[in-house]
Amino acid sequence: MQENNLLEQYKQFNYIVEQMLINAQNENWELLLSWQAKYHQLSKSIMLVDDFSVIENMSLQHQDIVRMYIKNILSYQQQLTQLMKAYHTQLRKWIGEHVNYQTKIDSYQQIASLM
Repeated sequence: MQENNLLEQYKQFNYIVEQMLINAQNENWELLLSWQAKYHQLSKSIMLVDDFSVIENMSLQHQDIVRMYIKNILSYQQQLTQLMKAYHTQLRKWIGEHVNYQTKIDSYQQIASLM
């Protein structure tokens, strides 16, 4: 019973992280954030399975499935992290450009008010 529950949790966690990555790729931030609560809930639940004997006592087929989920999850999380860093860099650049433009506008307004 515990084996099936853990397997199902990994399956759900894999799906959630994959959906978060897809939402980030599509820049669907609201949907990305909507997965966050379930992500935290499942990650805590999986981390509470502190007894690796549950996994060790699984059938080889189920162990392979868990390994596949773990590899997928780590890959999705790595891609998500890289994507978020890229968006952060892009956003920082846009903010810098906006501040620069605003500074130029303010300077032009000061010069215009002097004339």
